[in-house]
Amino acid sequence: MRRSGRKKLAKVRFGIVGMGVMGHRHAHALTAECGRDCSLAAVADSVPKAARKAGDQYGVPGFTDAQEMFESGLIDAAIVATPHYLHPVYTIRAARAGLHVLCEKPLAVTVGPARAMIRECKRHRVALAVTLQSRTRGVIRKMKRMVDSGRVGEVYRVSMTCSNWYRTQAYYDSGAWRGTWEGEGGGIMLNQAPHSLDVFQWIGGMPKRIMAIVGRRLHRIEVENVAQVICDYGGGKTGSIYLTSAEVPGVEQLQVVGDKGTLIYQNGGLRFGRLSQPISRHIFECTEAGADDIIPPRCIWREVKVAADTGGSHADVIRALAGHVLRGSALVAPGDEAINELEISNAVYLSGYTGRAVDLPVNAARMERLLRCLARQRGAAKVTGMRQAAARELKKLLKR
Repeated sequence: MRRSGRKKLAKVRFGIVGMGVMGHRHAHALTAECGRDCSLAAVADSVPKAARKAGDQYGVPGFTDAQEMFESGLIDAAIVATPHYLHPVYTIRAARAGLHVLCEKPLAVTVGPARAMIRECKRHRVALAVTLQSRTRGVIRKMKRMVDSGRVGEVYRVSMTCSNWYRTQAYYDSGAWRGTWEGEGGGIMLNQAPHSLDVFQWIGGMPKRIMAIVGRRLHRIEVENVAQVICDYGGGKTGSIYLTSAEVPGVEQLQVVGDKGTLIYQNGGLRFGRLSQPISRHIFECTEAGADDIIPPRCIWREVKVAADTGGSHADVIRALAGHVLRGSALVAPGDEAINELEISNAVYLSGYTGRAVDLPVNAARMERLLRCLARQRGAAKVTGMRQAAARELKKLLKR
């Protein structure tokens, strides 16, 4: 049931779908960190005990049917914090009820349902945002501004290493859905890496083609925990990504190499190496032909000061959605941008499991076939029915 008309809001009343770990984090943010523009007005969980307990804990109504919460008139926006496969179902239901949506990452498991989510939210004129809160970190915003302003010049190469996602076997054993094709839909590419992949493409741009290796080491799981990715942007621009949840000590690094210099973020610090002359000039103006006698442009390194590495919280994304609804201010990660990291991760799966380069945007039908094949051939059936049930429900929704 879609709401008729729109009234001017004094604040945005949020309802949360899914009261697991992430649902409670969002509830805490709404009740303790988000400020006057937001309030927690209701919660929903398909497990009655969880719904009742969360409702009592936060002093709001607890629904066992999310659709009832959507149509209750108690909320203006929904936060979808369910398992990945259910993100499209609840996002589309909320949009059709006239509610704005903040969806947990990833937007969906595969690009086909994600594209449907974006279409439905646009069709019903509601906002769709995704919790890719790394965009709000001070040091990441500084890096983005430096690249966009041309400080590094034309970008030639983007390189990311994220081995700081270390997880134990106990982590994967803590939920039957974790580390499975049926319950989670993927491994590090889908669970931990969305934040990293979003920053990679937000700063470095979207590649045109991807070649990848995916694998698993040490952990007893069905899905990948290691990925090595090569990106082709065309015109000689390249990129690389390395990700794992099975490596110590962890490193978080993003390097952007350009015509005028190199920008390196690593483990919280930011450095800029400025060239005395752009490569595009020196490569033609230097007349020295002897390989051993060439003097390259001088590079002066300095630490880039960032006022404070603030941000990076769920509250930042929630406040931004409320500000967008109330005043038209910018979202942190709108749906039509948030899908970019999913395009990359889906391309990694297609390439990694077929051994072929994959063009972007991804062929949605190919990705669905691959996922069904992986779930059937490699799944140990720890979690049964979740993927298929969500797919059936989504298919029914999209036929209406």
